[in-house]
Amino acid sequence: MVKQEGLLPHPSKGKPTERWVFFIVRFFYNCVMSKRYKSPYEAESTMIEDVIENFDFYKCWTVMTLLKWTWGLNSETPNIDKLKSSAENRLRDAIDLAKKGESHNMTYYVSSGGLKANAWRNRFRQIEAVSLEFVLTDWQSDGDC
Repeated sequence: MVKQEGLLPHPSKGKPTERWVFFIVRFFYNCVMSKRYKSPYEAESTMIEDVIENFDFYKCWTVMTLLKWTWGLNSETPNIDKLKSSAENRLRDAIDLAKKGESHNMTYYVSSGGLKANAWRNRFRQIEAVSLEFVLTDWQSDGDC
């Protein structure tokens, strides 16, 4: 067997310090160098793509058509491509709002035209999750009537 220069020894051999170095280097490679690591922007984009890909825009469009729901001065119901574009804009706006917000571990949302985008961030100002809703009606009460 030929000894290769520059490779770390197997973790079961060598001094304890060498074992730690091996595990640290392996962890670094697995997290940073492999495809599993994503920058915060890449993670946010992946979450947005996942929502846009899996959300049922056809159902929204059907309900909007049946209700003759239009946006702005246009007298037509927005098509599915316009719904997707608007949803993506709302998701990005909700993420930006969450990043700028003062409180952590809370939901930030942007809503317009029936589409409601939510973003949750942690205390490190990283986005944990996003969601998209199509809201027809809603009611909340805090009990002070």
